[in-house]
Amino acid sequence: MTASTTVRTADELARRVVRKIAPEELPSFDIVAAPYLESPKQAERRLRQAHDDPLGFGLGDIVAMATPVIALVSGSVITAVSDSVGKAVRDGTANAARKAWRKFRGKPVEPLELPSTPLTTAQLTEVRQIALARALSLGMKQQKAEALADAVVAALVLRDGEAGDAAR
Repeated sequence: MTASTTVRTADELARRVVRKIAPEELPSFDIVAAPYLESPKQAERRLRQAHDDPLGFGLGDIVAMATPVIALVSGSVITAVSDSVGKAVRDGTANAARKAWRKFRGKPVEPLELPSTPLTTAQLTEVRQIALARALSLGMKQQKAEALADAVVAALVLRDGEAGDAAR
């Protein structure tokens, strides 16, 4: 079995997952998610440093808001899926050089996109495992991490209207 993806970018995936599992965060999505989508390694490093804050504020407090974790998980999923279908191997060197040059010249870098090839059941299972492991590594509780992983898979294969119907 294969399923065509209906999502192409980490931003689009994160937005759909937030709409599904934390709709109350949609009004602040653009502001909250931006650092995690634009510079995920740096944002995650700051998130983890906050976790080690001696004042007691940190990852657990930030994870109370789902958007940062969803944004980081979405980026990891998009990267992993792109890699698994060979996009990174085929275009990696040229894309990396082009992105580095665009960044150097101050031009916006295009977001990594999923190829339009359908995902197999095995790939969707792998996506769920990646999303679950990533959410857990970011401090999300097991039950919420599983819901997030399920929502990621649903967002990849269901059209917008179907995602809400599938939950009922």
